[in-house]
Amino acid sequence: MLTQQIFEAEQCFRRGQIHRAEEILRQIVQRDPTASKAYELLAYICGNRGQVDECQQLLLRASELPGCSAEALFYLGKAQLQRGEAREAVESIKRSIDLGGEYFELLHELGVAYAHLKDHELALNAFQRAERKNRRSPILLSNLGNSLCELQRYREALQYYERALKLDSRFAGAWASRGHTLTAMGRGAEALESYARALALEPDDAATWMDQALTLMSLRRHTDALASFEEVARLAPDTDYVRGYLLQARMHVCRWENWELLAQDLIHRVDAGERAAVPFSLMATPAPRSTLLRSARTFAQDHCPPRGDVSFESPETNRRIRVAYVSADFRNHATAQLMVRLFECHDRSRFEWFAFSLGNSSDQMSERVASAFDHFTDVSDRTDEEVSTLIRSAGIDIAVDLQGFTQGYRTNIFASRAAPVQVNFLGFPGSMGCEYIDYIIADSTLVTPDDYADYAEKVIVMPDSYQPNDNTKTFGSPAPSRESFGLPPGAFVFACFNNNYKITPDVFDVWMRLLVSVPGSILWLIRSNEQATASLEAEAQLRGVGPSRIVWAEPVTLPQHLARHVHADLFLDTFHYGAHTTCSDALWAGLPVLTMAGQTFASRVSASLLNAAGLPELVTHSVSEYEEVAKALAASPQRLCELRHRLQPPTNRRDLPLFDTPRYARHIEAAYVAMADRWCRGLPPDHITVMDSAVATTP
Repeated sequence: MLTQQIFEAEQCFRRGQIHRAEEILRQIVQRDPTASKAYELLAYICGNRGQVDECQQLLLRASELPGCSAEALFYLGKAQLQRGEAREAVESIKRSIDLGGEYFELLHELGVAYAHLKDHELALNAFQRAERKNRRSPILLSNLGNSLCELQRYREALQYYERALKLDSRFAGAWASRGHTLTAMGRGAEALESYARALALEPDDAATWMDQALTLMSLRRHTDALASFEEVARLAPDTDYVRGYLLQARMHVCRWENWELLAQDLIHRVDAGERAAVPFSLMATPAPRSTLLRSARTFAQDHCPPRGDVSFESPETNRRIRVAYVSADFRNHATAQLMVRLFECHDRSRFEWFAFSLGNSSDQMSERVASAFDHFTDVSDRTDEEVSTLIRSAGIDIAVDLQGFTQGYRTNIFASRAAPVQVNFLGFPGSMGCEYIDYIIADSTLVTPDDYADYAEKVIVMPDSYQPNDNTKTFGSPAPSRESFGLPPGAFVFACFNNNYKITPDVFDVWMRLLVSVPGSILWLIRSNEQATASLEAEAQLRGVGPSRIVWAEPVTLPQHLARHVHADLFLDTFHYGAHTTCSDALWAGLPVLTMAGQTFASRVSASLLNAAGLPELVTHSVSEYEEVAKALAASPQRLCELRHRLQPPTNRRDLPLFDTPRYARHIEAAYVAMADRWCRGLPPDHITVMDSAVATTP
């Protein structure tokens, strides 16, 4: 009887008599709640009417009953996936396979579900099995490429996108994914061509606009990047992290309309737990330490969560401590410029030094860096998991991340616990918010005990400054006259060679007041991009200062840059993200730097460097003090001369703690010994203070 009624309902359904079919089926389930086939047919009827919730509930009921079909389990999996229940979808689809075997649609949907779970190895496996059933599905080929891209197998991914586009040249998603992969390979210009093809086909795709914007930012095409971020905000204002990127792009071109309101809104959203800003987007804003930590934690959990536990055996007795530095910037880059001499000064009798290079650039600096290590390995073509495994197989005791959340970050290497001790150092000026990063290298100026709660890492307190320096840096040939740089010969020259995005309206207000109050003075700035130049000149005019009072320094080599410092009188630091490498360059060149120490790591670096250079009086603590000291120094050539003399002591500037690289090497090596000792004794990480005697202590 039941079978006959179900057959009748099926016939009604096929003839389009939907209401009659539904009536029969509901009568069946009322009489016999174990009739799985009736639940299945009712689910299909509800699904066709768009009643997604009831459809899924009916399929769930069917799945719990004996006799549930493989087809019903497959459709249940699809419904669960549409509702974001990827884990449940995987289980339903796997049950469908067990019941009815594999076929293309089933395997493809399984791959999609695994991709949603970010289990890209299993997704790739499912897609490859689907490919054996159908090799001519553009969407499958594109998804295969996506899984390979996520696994950092970029060349293979490109091949699949090419195959998909040969089958369907109007497949916007494949064009967009191809662009994303090319960007990851460092081929940004080619990526932009792919994004253009994708957006010509689907101009309202916010995700593609976002990828294009990030590529443009990596290429330093900040005006174009800003336009793309604005399009993302128009199409999908709640896109993860777009608000932070939008403000960051505006700061790169110095567009300050409603800057303070936008920054405060961003801070509020991050504090509320939103994915509003990647950590670096907040560095040059007034965001407090607690907000920076929250942003880092949110981003880390989103993009680089912990990836399983790894156990390590204690090293054999009396062997050297193995320390690995990991970076994409072992080249002519600020990180290498600061670190290279430290690498050369490291003690090879007690330590074995490793470098794992995430970038494949080759220049004089990369050659110098490579020669400073016992082992230098180019891992630019390895996946994060492969690099992590390689570091573990080398028996590394301490892995040092010189990258942090900066461009090209590879934090997932550390998320897999590459070494028993992992350290955040130099590249990222703040906490990374990761439970698997054990320590951050700092000093007592950058991070005080009262600040510890705003750092996920334990703090290594260096005795002078956290920043190493190359005490062999050379100057270019004697700088030509002031006039050759466009500087008036008799003017007082305020200089700031920081990137323009660090210049914010509050510090620019002070600078313009200084130009007004110091007759004949000028402001010497680095030209970052033409839009920023035009914006800053316009902002100066709004404050009553003619654009001729700003002189622009063009990019030059480091020796030439150091040489031109002689023509400046006082370096004015920015407020929220101050001078780091640019400050130590200025001090090495003998140019006094005036800073205002804020509340964050990035805003205190110049203060740290000035203290280590013996010039603590150039560290101010309020806007009014900063402005008054600047005016007083501009009116006192003798005082400035004395400050310059202290940066060039009669013996040697290398005697200043800031530029005594062998001294720094002893200090950080003492920190490494203390870190390794705690681990070997089974103790958890703890704050470590390094004494002047190169002895490290813990509380």
